[in-house]
Amino acid sequence: MLRVSDPDLIAHWPFRENLKDHSESGLSIQNHGVEIGESGGQKSAQFNGAETFLEVPCDLSIGTGDFSCAGWIHTEETEVVGDIISQFDPETRQGWQISVLTNTGMTSTAQSNYRNLHFGIDNGHLGAWTDCGRPGQAVKISALSTIGGHLYAGTFENGKEEVGHLWRYEGEKRWTDLGNPIGCNSVNAVVEFQGALYCALGRYNSSGSAMGDPLNTTPGGQVYRVDADGQWTFCGHPGIEDATPEEISTTGHNTGKADNATALTVYQDRLYATSLYREGAFVYDGGTTWTPIGPDVRLMSFTVYRDRLYTLVNGGPVLRYEGGAEWTDCGCPETSTQTYSAVTFEGRLYVGTWPEGEVYRYDGNTTWTCLGRVGYEREIMAMGLYNGKVYIGSLPMANVWRMDGNGFTFLASLDHTSAPLRRVWSMAVYQGRLYAGTLPSGHVYSVEAGKVATWDHAFPEGWRHVAAVKQGGVLTLYVNGTPVAKTDSFNPKRYGLNPNCPLLIGFGAHDYFKGALRDIRIYRRGLTQREIQDLARD
Repeated sequence: MLRVSDPDLIAHWPFRENLKDHSESGLSIQNHGVEIGESGGQKSAQFNGAETFLEVPCDLSIGTGDFSCAGWIHTEETEVVGDIISQFDPETRQGWQISVLTNTGMTSTAQSNYRNLHFGIDNGHLGAWTDCGRPGQAVKISALSTIGGHLYAGTFENGKEEVGHLWRYEGEKRWTDLGNPIGCNSVNAVVEFQGALYCALGRYNSSGSAMGDPLNTTPGGQVYRVDADGQWTFCGHPGIEDATPEEISTTGHNTGKADNATALTVYQDRLYATSLYREGAFVYDGGTTWTPIGPDVRLMSFTVYRDRLYTLVNGGPVLRYEGGAEWTDCGCPETSTQTYSAVTFEGRLYVGTWPEGEVYRYDGNTTWTCLGRVGYEREIMAMGLYNGKVYIGSLPMANVWRMDGNGFTFLASLDHTSAPLRRVWSMAVYQGRLYAGTLPSGHVYSVEAGKVATWDHAFPEGWRHVAAVKQGGVLTLYVNGTPVAKTDSFNPKRYGLNPNCPLLIGFGAHDYFKGALRDIRIYRRGLTQREIQDLARD
């Protein structure tokens, strides 16, 4: 049971009537626009997801010891929830953070992580890259997506008798083949929508990666739902109305201009798609019906930023969706002719470009600021946030870089084939590690930075009690009093957590928190499950 007066209680913010710390520490707090209001029937601190947060200029002196953070979190139907609480110095990569991560804009994958609860610590540690195997005869890992506690991969396979597959990772280089119902060469995207997997199928044009024309010429372009029993259900062809899979393969739709459904993303509980060789975006209306919503340009991918849907354009611009068929021009990164990828970092939108291999930050309206070229790269493919830092995959050498301030740190080259063009095409965070997929070796690799406990499910809406515990060299996450994720054991002496930065509530490395918080507590010890269950019965 929790003690009435607990000497290990560092801070306690009830957020019922005011923003004061009610512990004996009496920590001061700097308010950046947060107000007390009501959400879900509870008085609580309100965060708007755009600019509001709380700043606590203190040294918690956690060091290498145990600690816990617990509180009630309220979220609604929003793709990007953001950071709950953090004390993390990005320059030294030292500190800790609790966040709900959504990675969008991941090349064709678009949505590789969706509302995943993460608890991470670091002290500048980066492990070695691990080869997680080659799914089937993969040449390109087109998609990596963390869904429902599993990591899924979509592949491009290039033999005349070979097809792209949907795969599920089982660990230790083992992948389970979940199939392909039509036999085209690529599964381009995998997302979760209304509790089921949806896959975009296509015919990848391998000549664009200097591998010659595709040997398997079966057309794609369709979207399928994969049910729990493994059955694939045809959900239509974005851009082609009232066509069955059989008609698509026999009536001239296999021209190479309409057979490559690429990016899929979920926005405001609707499913959106692009078709790489057709103009515009499409929204799913159920059954096999897709409604075109413009714009009249070829699109690469989607990203969600500040509760708005953006699309990345083959010609370089970025557009914002206004509803119906209306889009607003948000300008074009100066040197870009193909804007491939995006990531939200510290509340700002960043994109990667071709042909100068540069990263740009969006500064509003039509203004973009260039952070410079990433090494000697030409194309920025995957971009993903992991344990407080942005990681970047590139072409032509299949390198991985880390964004550090306004510069970039080289980390590894993942594809060692002799091909002239090599790419790190996809990324996803799963079971505390960053995974990356390559072309043309078709392998998946993973790396660990610091330690992260990840709940690899979509974080549910409404009021939920969350607790994060560091105890005895293990990180554990609890939701509503139940343990949902934990790390393997590590040496806590390697993780001194005394970052030279303030504690932030409602902000951090990912984004401003959108939702409400109450009864936030920090302890200088590991809470027991019984104690956490007591807090969760509030």
